[in-house]
Amino acid sequence: MKLLIIGGTGFLGRHLSALALDWGHEVTLFNRGRRQHPDWRDLQQLHGDRDHDLGALRGAGLHWDLVIDTCCYRPEQAASLSAALQGRCEHLIFISTISVYRDFTLKGMDESAPLHEIPAGEIPDDYGPLKVLCEAEYRARWGDRLCILRPGVLCGPHDHTGRLAWWVRRVQQGGPWLLPGSGQDRLQYLDVRDCAEFVLRAAEQRLGGVFNLLKPGIALGDWVERIAARLSPAAPIQLDWVPWPKLLAAGVEPWQSYPTLLPNEQAEYAGYGRISAEAAIVQGLNFRPLEETVADLANWLAEGGQGATTGMTAEEEAALRQRVLAAHAIR
Repeated sequence: MKLLIIGGTGFLGRHLSALALDWGHEVTLFNRGRRQHPDWRDLQQLHGDRDHDLGALRGAGLHWDLVIDTCCYRPEQAASLSAALQGRCEHLIFISTISVYRDFTLKGMDESAPLHEIPAGEIPDDYGPLKVLCEAEYRARWGDRLCILRPGVLCGPHDHTGRLAWWVRRVQQGGPWLLPGSGQDRLQYLDVRDCAEFVLRAAEQRLGGVFNLLKPGIALGDWVERIAARLSPAAPIQLDWVPWPKLLAAGVEPWQSYPTLLPNEQAEYAGYGRISAEAAIVQGLNFRPLEETVADLANWLAEGGQGATTGMTAEEEAALRQRVLAAHAIR
């Protein structure tokens, strides 16, 4: 199959393009050329800026079976790419996000859950609503030749967000650790390589429709225990569970302080960690063990892999512990 990947050198795109080559597909990348793909000798690369110059996609004789857009964040980007590819491509897969959903109070919500509502003519600033508009633009232009995939949190080697990396490093540090709630809050993620595999299956099968891409949620207590069992912390971990209200009062920020973690006890987050991916599972979405994802990420970090700095620093955690102890006499 002749594939055109928009992006293709970052995180998901890097794994996706490498896997497509492994599976025998002919791959063309379109991007700004700022990062070099490790398999560059086997790729056709077209350079341009999707916001300003799509001319490279209009070259004589260029035609693809399917395009995968990994990096569309605004509806005008969807419109301009669609126009540039008119008559040059048969199908399109758009990598969207579960952030398009407006109501995370619903447990077990699937692809039919309500999306953010955007007043006609308004262009929002927020990531989720913008992705809603991107989906709508692609749907209007591609119809039944479109497949929309909505991943949740992706993690694994080459993750620039640093979200799972924070948990890996904190577990490796060991020692006393303040954690919120009672260990029952749920995290929901997907290994980026499992995501890439499903994207390629969707491409090969010419799937249409919409699919959530997430692994079933895991309780925080199990999450920490399994990561620790795989990584062998430098010192035994001592978990000190503190109710969310006390930590929130002490300055903890949901999602930010403990990356991707939200208090399920709050109604607005009751459905987080419980989003259904059954439709994708039926179509072949597979999951590798958490331990494999963690080990591969830890190896990448040990080899010099870098991502964003996120979550609490050691100094911030120590200060948080002092505030909690002083206010509530937690031992």
